[in-house]
Parts: sequence; C-alpha cells; structure tokens
Amino acid sequence: MKTNLEETLSYLKEMGFTEYEAKVYIALLNQHPASAYTVSQNSGVPHSRVYDITRRLIKKGVAISTGVKPELFSPLSPNDLVDKLRREYNQFTKELEGRLKSVNFVSDFDPVWNLQNKEKAFEIASDLISKAKSTIYIGIWSEELPLLVENLRAANKRGVRVLTLIYGKDKLDFGETYNHDIENMGPVEELGRTLDCVVDSDMCVTGALGGNVKCQVIWTKNRGLVQSIESYIAHDFYLAEIHNHFGKEIDEIFGQNLIKLRKKFHT
Repeated sequence: MKTNLEETLSYLKEMGFTEYEAKVYIALLNQHPASAYTVSQNSGVPHSRVYDITRRLIKKGVAISTGVKPELFSPLSPNDLVDKLRREYNQFTKELEGRLKSVNFVSDFDPVWNLQNKEKAFEIASDLISKAKSTIYIGIWSEELPLLVENLRAANKRGVRVLTLIYGKDKLDFGETYNHDIENMGPVEELGRTLDCVVDSDMCVTGALGGNVKCQVIWTKNRGLVQSIESYIAHDFYLAEIHNHFGKEIDEIFGQNLIKLRKKFHT
C-alpha cells in the first residue's frame, strides 16, 4: 500500500514534475528556507543534483532562492501551487481543444465506462448535468435527490428542459416532475436504488447504485444505449401521466403500482 508521501509524489508527477522535482518540493514544504545540503538530506536527492533541480523549480515558478553562502530555497505554498496548476491546466486544455478541433475525426466506437461506486456515479452525473444544453431526462430516488437537485435547478435556470422522475413522493418547484410509486417494487437491498440520467440525448449515466453487491452503473455516449435509456425513462413519464388520469381504473385492473404485471413478467 502506498504511503501518503508516495501518493503525493505520484500526483505531482502526474502534473508534470519529475521524481526529483517532486521530492525536492515536498522537502521544502517540510523545512524552509533550506540550503542545498538540507534539501538533499531531507529529500534523498543527491547533493550534486539539488542545485539543478531547484533551478528548474524556480523556472517553473514553484520555488524561490534567497541569500548567498549558503543559498537558501523556499517553496510556493500548496494552495498557490494548486491554483497555478489549475490555471495552467485549463489554459493547456483550451489550447489543445482548439487544435484538435481542426482534425477531421469520426469515432468508430463509443466506449462504455463502469463506475466503481455511488460517489463516482453522482460525480459524473453532476458533471453531465452542468454541461446540458437542451434536455435532461432523469430518474432518481428521493433518498439521492438532494445530491443533484441544485445542479438540476441551475440547468433549469439556464433554459434546459428538465424532466425528473422521482421514485418517492418528493416534488420539485422547477422543471417537469413525475412520481413513481415505490410500493410493491420489491426489495432494493441486493442491487440498491437506481440512477438513470440522459443529457441532450447524447450521453447517459445509468444503473444500480449498489446494495449487497457492488455498484453497477455505467456512463456512455453509445447512441444505442443512450436512446434505450431515454426511451425507458420516457415510458415511465407516459405511465405517470396515464395514471394521473386513470389511476383508479388501472389499480383495479392491474393492482397498485402494476403489481399484477410485475408478477407476470418478473419471475
């Protein structure tokens, strides 16, 4: 198992630091200002390399040099480093996006990603909702609704059409809300509650959030899957509307929450 130090070094290397640069920066965080000798002792970087490494850190703007005989080094604060990296990353990705748009690319496949846990599922769903431009179809249980309600509200304010199917009795004061009765649906302990979210008919997050078995949620832009999930949610909207008008008759024929049909088609 990685130690906290190893994990921090790994993250810094992912952000463009060499291993020696990362070690020197961490050493400076723990003791500064520090001489080359002290940095070498604290970081494990050979003394002969410290001046070269610190010069590179100074050039990157994440360390400074003061004094002479001995020359002393101090690091940029962690908060300032993170802000600096975030700005540089955003600028880099904007430039890369512009350059890649000039490539005439047509994908020959649409990957399907498995999400390892409920937290990741809602992180991805939140991100998709924040990028929505025209429509959001979402099926969500009352228990998880607070995790996305403000994202959905913000999308509605942007002019996005938000259609929400809530498993439970909650209501929203924006968009179009439909309720799905949870009586006679059977236990959810095995797979857990579900999340289905389709954005702009272009991408979706869908699956079971995990109960006795692990999370089984995917996200994809695969057109066939996206259309299937959107149709699945839309059919529940249809049923909710029909039940609003003919609920008593439907319950008499098929039972509350269509229990007779559930028993017929789910053995």
